[in-house]
Amino acid sequence: MQNDKQTKKKLIECAKKEFIEKGFMKASLRNICKNAGVTTGAMYFFFKDKEELFESVVGKQLMELEGTIKIHFNLEDRDIEGFINLTPEDLQDDFQAATDILSLLYKYKDEYLLLMEKSQGTKYENIIDNFVQYLYEHYLKLYFVMKGYESEKQLTDEDRFIVHWMSHDQIDIFIHLLTHCDSEEEAKKQLKNMFNYMVGGWLAAIRKELIS
Repeated sequence: MQNDKQTKKKLIECAKKEFIEKGFMKASLRNICKNAGVTTGAMYFFFKDKEELFESVVGKQLMELEGTIKIHFNLEDRDIEGFINLTPEDLQDDFQAATDILSLLYKYKDEYLLLMEKSQGTKYENIIDNFVQYLYEHYLKLYFVMKGYESEKQLTDEDRFIVHWMSHDQIDIFIHLLTHCDSEEEAKKQLKNMFNYMVGGWLAAIRKELIS
């Protein structure tokens, strides 16, 4: 039993290295097994195929990220009316949530980069679009409340377009930090400016304070 656990762990470690180097599509099961010191047949004892092996590398980390975002969004949903009059404390809570997400991204940097950049050919290949859609659906509710609308019918195509774009923009912020900042410390320094940019843009879109 202990040998099985060690073998599985070794396979996952070697698979991670192979996927990082070549991406899912070009990764070789033969190389993974060779580096792990097992036969291909032995690999199939633990994983049904290459995609399941990829999932074993990134699956838990993705679930943790999804859970962290969901907790924050659930808290916002419970006090959604509070977004009519945002306070500095509200923004500080949002910034802390963004910081927590950033810390998680750097904790499992390799795994998240695999998901974002090298998952083509797996069920995760549309992961960025899926996150954008998740944010869009949540932010549309906040936008609706902050605009003071009484019915969803009041949401215009322009409203939906800008919320969808801002959802993309927020995801892009985290991707940019993860791919351009070598350390979490550096990324956190940059996050504050980017957060202020996002909040300023959000409020301007709500209130149309600049160009009418």
